[in-house]
Amino acid sequence: MKTIKLIATLLITFTLTGAIAQSNSQMMKTRTTKTYEFKKDGKTIPYRLTVYKTSKTPLKLDPKEKGELNQNIKTTDAQVTKLIYVDNDMYSDYDKYIVLRYTKDANDSFELKPTERGFKVIVDKKNVEYIFGEGVYFVNNADRDYFFVDEFDSI
Repeated sequence: MKTIKLIATLLITFTLTGAIAQSNSQMMKTRTTKTYEFKKDGKTIPYRLTVYKTSKTPLKLDPKEKGELNQNIKTTDAQVTKLIYVDNDMYSDYDKYIVLRYTKDANDSFELKPTERGFKVIVDKKNVEYIFGEGVYFVNNADRDYFFVDEFDSI
């Protein structure tokens, strides 16, 4: 009976491992924290931005290399989700979660820049600005079609 259980367990383990190994996409998760300041009513108020990034990139292989080992992977656009947590220790009114989703080109960049009223997210020369007390603001209306933005007080 122990032998049957052992064989069944090994069979299930190898089957699941093989199924996961054959995935046709690549997942990447990262976390970055930065501290900035903004001014309100003559006071300097510090805040932290923690960015949790999840990126899913579909893997495309050359059909000519089918069946070969170590095939070359073609560069494809990634589906990126960034959860930006705004944390202010002094005022809980400014604590927010912002979910930013977009399709990432292989050559674009993600950058956070502090502004006088909040911070700006720049991806591939497209801007979205977060203004404390007001929420998300699109600098250029054409960028509205590039980003999908959700804003929450808590998750």
